[in-house]
Order: sequence, then C-alpha cells, then structure tokens
Amino acid sequence: MKEGDRTKLIRILGMLGSDHPGERAAAALAAHRLVQSKRTNWYDLLKPPGSGDTGGVIVRTVYEWGIDHAKAAEARMRQVRAENEQLRREVSQLRNRLGVRNTGRPV
Repeated sequence: MKEGDRTKLIRILGMLGSDHPGERAAAALAAHRLVQSKRTNWYDLLKPPGSGDTGGVIVRTVYEWGIDHAKAAEARMRQVRAENEQLRREVSQLRNRLGVRNTGRPV
C-alpha cells in the first residue's frame, strides 16, 4: 500500500473511536472499501513486514458466553414499546394543548 493510502487509512481508522455510532460505521465501511480498492486484505496489510508468512485466513468462532439473545431481544422490545407508549401520550397531550383532533384539523 502506498504511503498516501496508508495515511488515509490511518485517518479513517482514527474515526472508529467516535462517540457517534453512524460515524463509526461509516469509518469502518470506508476502511473496508479502501482496503478492497487496493486489492489487498486485512491479513496481508497487518502482517509484520518480512515475516515470510505465505498468508492465509484464520477464522475463529467467537462465543458469547452467558448471553441469551432471545431474552435480550425481548428486553429491547419492551423498551421500545414503553418508549412508543410514552411518545403516544406526549403527542396526545400536545394535541390537546393545541386543540387538534386525530384528523389533524383544528377543533
């Protein structure tokens, strides 16, 4: 990889520490696309220079011990439903304050 491309990749990877999820996701995608556009892969890019390693991909399975994904999804659904109900109440209160019916026309 050329020095200019390497510098660009370093700047992109620096954005992975952003507080904004969308910015992190965009940085990850930009880094992935840059590596692909240079017709290389992360393995070749990150291996130590002069390692003599012929390459290859090592795939490891990551186990998330103690995480019940079904329960986590149900908990998130409860949160979303509660938030949705709260927002419905707020909309109703605001409509009442403005004197607007559900049709959107003033009373």
